[in-house]
Parts: sequence; C-alpha cells; structure tokens
Amino acid sequence: MNEFETLVEPHRALLRLHCYRMLGSSHDSDDMVQETLLRAFRSLHTLEDKALARAWLHRIATNVCLDELSKRPRRARGPELGPPSDPEQPAAPATPDEHWIEPAPSSWLRGAASDPAAAYTLKESVALAFVAALQILTPAQRAVLLLRDVVGLSAEETASTLHSSVSAANSTLHRARAALEERVGPRARWSPEHIQAIDRELLRRYMAAWQSGDLEAIIALLHEDATISMPPMPTWLLGREAIRRFFTLRLGPILDAKLFRAVVVEACGQPAVGYYRVREDGQAHFHGIDTLEPRDGRIAVIDHFMSKSGHAAFFADGLPRIVPA
Repeated sequence: MNEFETLVEPHRALLRLHCYRMLGSSHDSDDMVQETLLRAFRSLHTLEDKALARAWLHRIATNVCLDELSKRPRRARGPELGPPSDPEQPAAPATPDEHWIEPAPSSWLRGAASDPAAAYTLKESVALAFVAALQILTPAQRAVLLLRDVVGLSAEETASTLHSSVSAANSTLHRARAALEERVGPRARWSPEHIQAIDRELLRRYMAAWQSGDLEAIIALLHEDATISMPPMPTWLLGREAIRRFFTLRLGPILDAKLFRAVVVEACGQPAVGYYRVREDGQAHFHGIDTLEPRDGRIAVIDHFMSKSGHAAFFADGLPRIVPA
C-alpha cells in the first residue's frame, strides 16, 4: 500500500456513506468515492497536515457530489410526488430509476466507525427517513447540514468547502433545519436520533404473513394511516384500507398461491425484508426490498423498492438473486 492509499483508506467507508446521504443513491456512491480519491490524489500537495485528512477528504467528496447534483433531478419518495393513488387503479408505469431514493446495505457501516458511540451515530444517520428528508433540501443546504451535524466539521471548515463566508454557511444551516421542520414535519420524523428501528418480532410476523399468503394478517400489522410507495412506480397509497384494496386487486392470486419468499435484509442500518417470487422454473427469483418504519407498535411506512439500480449494491454485497423455493 503506497503513501496515498495509507492516507485515504481509513476514510473510504465514511466517504461512501457521505456520498450516499448527499445523493440518496447507493448505486452512484462508489463512483463518487472514486472521483473523490482521484481529485484528492491530484491535489495531495494542498494537504499540509495529514492529521486533517478526514475533513479534507469530506470537503472534496462534498464538492464532487455538488457537481453531480447540478446535472440530475432530485431523488424523491412516492408521497412527495402528489396526492395518494386510487387503490382501484393499476399501478402507474415506472419512471427512470434516477428519480428515486435508494436504500443502502447496512454492511456499509462496517469499518466506518472507530468506537461504539460513533457506530450508533452512523447507523442512525443512514436511516432512510433521514436520507429521504435530506433530499428536499437544496444541494448547498444538504451539504452544510451534513458537514456540520453528521460529519462534525466546524463552521470555518464548512464555509471553506463551499467557498463562502462563515456567516453565509451558518445562515444556510439555519435555513436547512427550518426547511426540514416546515416540509417534513417535526424533528422526530426525520432526525437520526429519533428514528426507530422496526421490532424484530413485528418483522418476523410480517414476513410470515407474506410467505403464508395471509392478506388479513399483513393488513393487521399495518398502522391505520400506513403508507406504501413502490419505486420506480410513482403509485403510492395512504391508509390501511386503501392498501388492503390494492393488494386484494393486484396480489390476490399470487398470495393465494403462496408464491412469495421473504428473508431478512439489513438496509440503511435497519432490518428490512427481501422478497423473492416463485416462477415457472420452480425457483424463487429476487423481487424487491421493503424498508419499514414503525409507529405505535405497527408498521407505518413501507418503501417497496423494485428499481434495478437500487438493488445493485445489495447484490454486490452478496444478496442472492435466486433462492430455493
């Protein structure tokens, strides 16, 4: 390992998480890290104190992501796109994958923290609710909030990253926090320290209900005001009864035939569900990933990810594409 690799390797995992938060895309994060390291190698002569490598690399990664964000649409969750869909209607046609938030494998957290306290903070900072909330901010607001509140850079370091004054950086941070409160809601809905993981027993019951094809058991586990989105399709549903109706119309025969298989998948620092569907060849082929958010002991938010780009990082992490039926 050469001198440059020795310098940057301890920070690679952190940089990937930072790029994921900035972009909302697990598919693109590794490319952004590679571009960051390329720029870092070219400007290594500007790093006067190697003890400051972490902050220096995060500043480079932030600008790499800002350049990328200037060329692409903002990624979103279904409920941000308009009113809920009519459960009587078929799902809307898929839109391009790059329009949608993507989950990231929880394995990305390994090696990114030096102690248990830092590991806990990192785990919460990649929760899907937080990453999705970040995407409603302007790229500059997103960068400032992450650099200050997650990466832990000083106001001076953050201002230097964005080529602005300290007062301007502080003002952007204030606007970012205010925008989240106004557009996403109370801090408890999106702030990392307030986000809850789904209970393992609730997860087990949810998976068992899908595998047994028991629609009533699935619906019984949902909060009255539950939502489900289905990227890359813009269809999303609000309320337990709307979800029941949609599932009855669209999934009834599949559930009756017990064609789903479910496995635990760790995504965004939380337990999630990976689905496989039995096909004509008698094997179960990968179908999608559900990330779940609880409220009052039931499942309140389901993001059912079916986009190919959103699955790529999980396959690269070892998730099988086919399992025995």
